[in-house]
Amino acid sequence: MKTPQVLNDFVTACRDAATSPDARSEIAGMMRDLVAEPAELAAAVPSMENHDQSPVGALGGDVTLFEDNTVTIVLVDTLPGVLQPPHDHLMPAIIGMFQGCEQQRFWSRTPDGITPAAGRDLLAGEVLVIGTDGIHAIGTCDDIARGVHVYLGSLSKIDRSIFHPETLEEQPMSIAIYNDFCRAS
Repeated sequence: MKTPQVLNDFVTACRDAATSPDARSEIAGMMRDLVAEPAELAAAVPSMENHDQSPVGALGGDVTLFEDNTVTIVLVDTLPGVLQPPHDHLMPAIIGMFQGCEQQRFWSRTPDGITPAAGRDLLAGEVLVIGTDGIHAIGTCDDIARGVHVYLGSLSKIDRSIFHPETLEEQPMSIAIYNDFCRAS
């Protein structure tokens, strides 16, 4: 996928902001600017459906636009009809939607595991910031949901957790388990 200039500029700005003392707030502000005109951004960013470099699987598709030790930036297309399993990131996450609606479901840690907490729908043009301790799972409201996810760290190099969708048993994160735990909504 050829990355549109608007995303290249966003990646550069995130890389610069990621090392600032107020990185989370700075990147959240830049994300609000990025998704302020969601239809324009959606028109500029090619969908990943049937794209060679990011095959659409059970979740949809994703492309890592950049990753180093300070920031990971991922373009995410989530297909309708799939509920992803609860998982953590162990770092702040900033999510900006530019097409569709991403259902955010949240959990809280307890001494015995995790328990469901309030959720919300994240609509095109909206931004969500999830803290370091956040545990969430996403689905779509009706149609494909497209967004940019920014993580303040190297997402692929951290040992994180995934939770079984029915038993909520905690396990080490792996892509294979993640895909296996996806459920039809």
